Amino acid sequence: MGPSGQPSPPPHGDVAPKGRRARVGVDVGGTFTDIAVLDPDRGDVSIYKVPTTPADPSVGVLEGLAYVASETGGEFSTGSIEHFLHGTTITTNALIQRSFPPCALLITEGHRGAVQVQDQQRRGNVYDLTTGHPDSLVDELHVFEVPERTDHEGNVVVALDAPAVEAIAAQVQALGISSVAVCLLFSFANPSHEEAVRRIFREVCPDVSVSLSSEVLPRIREWPRISTMLLNASLEPLLVAYVRRLADALGGSGLGFDRLFLMESNGGLMPFSAVIVGHRAVQTLLSGPAAAVQGAVTIARRGVEGTLVTLDIGGTSADIAFVGDEGALEITEGHLVGHDIYVPMLDVTTIGAGGGTISRLAEDGRLLVGPDSAGADPGPACYGRGGVDPTTTDADLVLGFLNPTYYLGGRMTIDPRLAEEAIATRIAGPLGLSVAEAAATMIRVNDVHMAEAIRVFAAQRGVDVLDATLVPCGGAGPLHAAGVAEEIGMRSILVPATPGAFSAVGLLSTDIVQDFVQSEITLLVGENAALVDKRFEDLSAVAVAEMVAQGFAPGEVLCQREVDARYAGQGFEIRISVPEVAAEELPAAIGERFHEGHRRTYGYIAEHELIEIVSYRVRAVVTMPKYAPSPVAARPEGEGAPAPSGRREVYVHGGWETSAVIERAALAPGDRLAGPLIVEQPDTTTFVPPGWTMRCDEFANLVLSREES
Repeated sequence: MGPSGQPSPPPHGDVAPKGRRARVGVDVGGTFTDIAVLDPDRGDVSIYKVPTTPADPSVGVLEGLAYVASETGGEFSTGSIEHFLHGTTITTNALIQRSFPPCALLITEGHRGAVQVQDQQRRGNVYDLTTGHPDSLVDELHVFEVPERTDHEGNVVVALDAPAVEAIAAQVQALGISSVAVCLLFSFANPSHEEAVRRIFREVCPDVSVSLSSEVLPRIREWPRISTMLLNASLEPLLVAYVRRLADALGGSGLGFDRLFLMESNGGLMPFSAVIVGHRAVQTLLSGPAAAVQGAVTIARRGVEGTLVTLDIGGTSADIAFVGDEGALEITEGHLVGHDIYVPMLDVTTIGAGGGTISRLAEDGRLLVGPDSAGADPGPACYGRGGVDPTTTDADLVLGFLNPTYYLGGRMTIDPRLAEEAIATRIAGPLGLSVAEAAATMIRVNDVHMAEAIRVFAAQRGVDVLDATLVPCGGAGPLHAAGVAEEIGMRSILVPATPGAFSAVGLLSTDIVQDFVQSEITLLVGENAALVDKRFEDLSAVAVAEMVAQGFAPGEVLCQREVDARYAGQGFEIRISVPEVAAEELPAAIGERFHEGHRRTYGYIAEHELIEIVSYRVRAVVTMPKYAPSPVAARPEGEGAPAPSGRREVYVHGGWETSAVIERAALAPGDRLAGPLIVEQPDTTTFVPPGWTMRCDEFANLVLSREES
């Protein structure tokens, strides 16, 4: 049996389906659903885009797979998929829009005020005394106090009142609540009371989903655990229903449950079965953005050295992350829409700046760009689906950057007249500007928003972006990359071979990765060496057992050790990796790495202070076959770069200029062209402004460089 008494999923062996094998990455964005199909035998990737279906994203996924089958003449079918890898924003969007069913919270008696008090930190402007906390995710009437108490060492102070829990379960059932978070005080030290609560709920109301903080987040600090558990309980019904619906539909097409995986916020994958029975909804809040970062780690890194700044611009938002020499920056404590999330995740920040971002005038006449988006329905005005608000895509179109007959490679036609009308009516007319001037202003404000977000994020993380390389992706990323880079002062841009579906390709470039944590404060001294090693062994055993319950063989699971450590008495800790050394060498080895990490983070060390471990961490990894781009054949010697396929008037730097247009498929490694230049491909458009040059590298990436002024 698997977790929660559910049947165990079938093993994840090398089950090759009948017909031609394929690994498929599917990323659902706000406007388009991107599909990347990897042929493991040939090693090449094909990409496809279809409109997202916001009412039920699974419909768009199935329509996309059907479209791929039709485009390949039956060579591809759902039943031939070896691994289906999925990135989704369903939990992120639900949190942003507050569109989820009510949940309940069970908390230790006398501590219900924690939901209102939270952590007493002010969000945003810390000097604004009127700044409050974000609205709670749970109704005050749905917070139930449980008579029980354990102390910080896990000793039972007040025994659990089982009849009181039975009464609470009956109330929850009467309220029609389908999901409950249990977050009892110090349950990370002794989970027995939380486990007893779940047993009682299964007897009284077995249809209610009960997630325990001692399983989802067994670490110290009360409010972070409560906040994370409320996020999990609020979003779980939506995610589980979506995953079940998609799994049932794919299973009906011949795709077995054992080949379905979902992207996590930490940049790894987990099986659909872990979502359904493992209470892991909170681990998917950055599912979609994390895939693009993984793409940069494994794909863009082949073409450039140094720091990478990923800028994933889709239809509704722009996601920003940094990739250093050791990989993508990662955090264990973050915030999304004001809510605390205490799970490992790639360090990504998101702003409302995408192709569908709406521009409007404030009452005082100022131009406001975003953060709201026209999304996929009705979409930008130029889509002709009833949208009347001018968007960034409309501005790109009227300025000449987009080809109205080559949108999505010609599968979708967009109407410049509708875009002009929207901008003229809502922006240009009231401001007394021409349509081109108004559109250029919309683009400039949009680019400035993204540039400022990168500057602030970089300053917070100590990253020098001036010498970094910008890696734009998403449908609108390559089009706006140069404008953002110029605002920041960056001089290097790398546009991947398939930027418009980079997240989908990124899904093909990662492993199964799941994180486990256990808080237990341990002084890092020689006499505790055996204890430290034992704690790692125990947590590794939990991790392996969980992965085996999901269908993996014990020998497939690699456990990587980490700790959260601090100088004794400090208020916060830092996360560091633990080297593979003998047990007796652990305190010295961990101490050495902690000092290095503390100096890197805070600029100093206190060599004579005692160090203590606060939490033990184990990252369980199962290696998956991954996409690795191969060098592309160079153009035959003596054959020059291709001639432009056409020319188009573009509005750039305050005036109209004639830009060459070239098909990206016509480019080969070694080709070098100067701006202004438009590079068109089915999934996106790249713009090379005047003063920039573009060359095609050996992996078919486009490397843009700004001339020295």
